[in-house]
Amino acid sequence: MYSSNMFFKKLFLCLVLLSSFLAEDLFASPGDTTWVTVFNKRWLTQYGNYDTTANFPTGKRYRKIRLHYILATYACPGSPQYCGSWDYTTQIYTRHAGMDSVEIARVITPYASDWLGRSKTHDFIVDVTDYASSLDGNTAMRFHYSGYSWGFSLTLKIEFIEGVPPMDAIAVKNIYDGYYAYGSATNTIENYLTAKTFSYASNVGMVNIKNTISGHGSDANGCGEFCSKYYKQKLNGNVIAQKQLWRADCGNNDVSPQTGTWIYDRANWCPGAIVWPITHDISSLTASNVNFTVDADMETYTTSPVDGGFNWVSQLVQYSSPNHSLDIAIEDIVSPNIDPNYFRKNPACSTPIIRIKNVGTNTVTSVTFKYGIPNGPALTHTWTGNIKFLDTATVVFPPSTSIMNYSTSATFTIEIDKVNGVSDQNTFNNNYKSKFTPVAVFPDTIVVKFITNSSTNANTGKNETKWTLFDQNGGIVKSRNLCNNNTMHIDSLFLVPGCYKFYFEDTGCDGLYFWNNTAGGNGSCRFERANGGSPFFTFPKDFGCNYTKGFSVVAKTPLNTTQLNSINVIEDDINIYPNPISNLAYIQIDLNKAQNIQYHLMDVSGKIILEKNLYNFKGGNEIINVSNFDNGIYFFSSSFSDGKTIVKKIIIQQ
Repeated sequence: MYSSNMFFKKLFLCLVLLSSFLAEDLFASPGDTTWVTVFNKRWLTQYGNYDTTANFPTGKRYRKIRLHYILATYACPGSPQYCGSWDYTTQIYTRHAGMDSVEIARVITPYASDWLGRSKTHDFIVDVTDYASSLDGNTAMRFHYSGYSWGFSLTLKIEFIEGVPPMDAIAVKNIYDGYYAYGSATNTIENYLTAKTFSYASNVGMVNIKNTISGHGSDANGCGEFCSKYYKQKLNGNVIAQKQLWRADCGNNDVSPQTGTWIYDRANWCPGAIVWPITHDISSLTASNVNFTVDADMETYTTSPVDGGFNWVSQLVQYSSPNHSLDIAIEDIVSPNIDPNYFRKNPACSTPIIRIKNVGTNTVTSVTFKYGIPNGPALTHTWTGNIKFLDTATVVFPPSTSIMNYSTSATFTIEIDKVNGVSDQNTFNNNYKSKFTPVAVFPDTIVVKFITNSSTNANTGKNETKWTLFDQNGGIVKSRNLCNNNTMHIDSLFLVPGCYKFYFEDTGCDGLYFWNNTAGGNGSCRFERANGGSPFFTFPKDFGCNYTKGFSVVAKTPLNTTQLNSINVIEDDINIYPNPISNLAYIQIDLNKAQNIQYHLMDVSGKIILEKNLYNFKGGNEIINVSNFDNGIYFFSSSFSDGKTIVKKIIIQQ
């Protein structure tokens, strides 16, 4: 029989072993990484604050601390709770006892109503090393959700990477933290952006003003969300900088496509993106133990009624003196990489691309790298340039046959060998790895079938969209530019073995089709085989500003279907837009071969209310006026001479 004493002895031993295991995981050896989970798949079910407590490691030094904000969706429980995956402002705060409660990151959720069906998640990664002093020990944490519906879930993890940072983060003090209405003639935003007095101790070697500002709401002029305004940063009453609060690259978002108006530029933010802070270094303009004032002025603006404002957080961040004189850090691998944060650059087979940062005080003019893949040749490359302290650079490596022709998923590794011709002082940030997948293998002869939409470039008078095919050395193989609207262009590509990049660019940043711009029409592009025009790859239409397709040609012989990997087979296609329809319905027909078509429009009872025949038709647009039809659901049915039928559901809504 098992005695109670023996039970408690074994229980005590298990607890000791478990405690030892957890302590080993929490307080890792130098150079290791420690992870702390703050929220785990937390359902966001209400507007407001989500508070918890996290036990962060203490007594350690970290060269980098990264926050992983992992967003997902879950099935809506339904009535009476509304679910809608819109673009909501979210903020993460650390609330350490005895310190200011400070925002450490701000992320705008994406339009994600299709995420659940695609089992999609996204990991937004933010460097939060500035907040090392408050991410220490037992700490209260707050996640603020400005959404008014269910649907999103949040996992929040913080990654502590041991080592010596460029500078030790000493303290963070709030200057401003709040949402301030913008445009009032009597209660102006300047009533809140007032001068604040600060000083810092002699152990501070560097001090920054860090501003995280985003405009929200919309008055008659679109302010604050859709208007571009500036602020002036002031120190001791003097203007030291002026910054425009505008994000002009939303159509390049890597979290795309989305289901809402994600491509529209906004007041310093984009749907599905991190709100990046604006930093002002005031180290040379201030001195230790001497008071100074910090102030900000917004561009003068009045309106009525006031329906917009700015979510404004300003912080004074204090650091030690720099810890290294010669130190280059590999910040990330852009390509090759499966990380969705770089989806517009991958998969690729042209050249590796990485980002580096100078975290030493000496200016860096050359860096020698070693890189490659498992069982591949050891490659080297020396970059030359000029990077000052805390500046970054993008390094593009030369084409590599061993990486380009790799046929399976693999790991790309890179290491810093020399900096300015000598060894780097800090080796903990000299290595990086990324997983990647190979590009598709395409035939050596490709027919590009490109149909333009109705969007005109105001500068050229031609269509907004163009494409360019680059070879592995960056040379232009062929391009199609300055096209007429609503026109089909067919080009044949005769390719030698190698790596290629097919690059779409749209100057209007609304792709070939965008649901909220019906006047822009509906274009398409796909690759077809030369022997009969059978299609094997189609390009997405809702791609925003640009889209890249990397592929390789491995042999100067036709490839059969089984030799093509990562390819979507595209059938005859009919698109109807807009949908719902209030006036004119645009029917875009894109077939593999010319044939006779009979199409008709039916109501839900099966009654045919419109019918038409097309003869020897392959591609083009039909326009139907539905303004005299009743509101409701209808079916557009197309019958082809080869016996095929395509049926599309449409909604007429006057």
